[in-house]
Amino acid sequence: MHTPTVDVYAKLTTGCPMSYESIAAGETEFTLGGRMSGAVVLTFTDDALRDFLALATAAVGQSTTVQPSVDALAASGYPAE
Repeated sequence: MHTPTVDVYAKLTTGCPMSYESIAAGETEFTLGGRMSGAVVLTFTDDALRDFLALATAAVGQSTTVQPSVDALAASGYPAE
């Protein structure tokens, strides 16, 4: 059985409501935006959240560059090939 996928593009700006809650053992759900005015809800397992945090930390470190860039990290935290 295949899991359906959906591509979502969203821009989060200063003041955007963001919240989280633990929904199950080892899972955290993040709500970005308002549920009434449109929101993106992301659910991470603990390991996936750690991987995302490593990627986000790298992105923040590079956010002062002038040139746009795309980067990906493998689960190990090293650049994906």
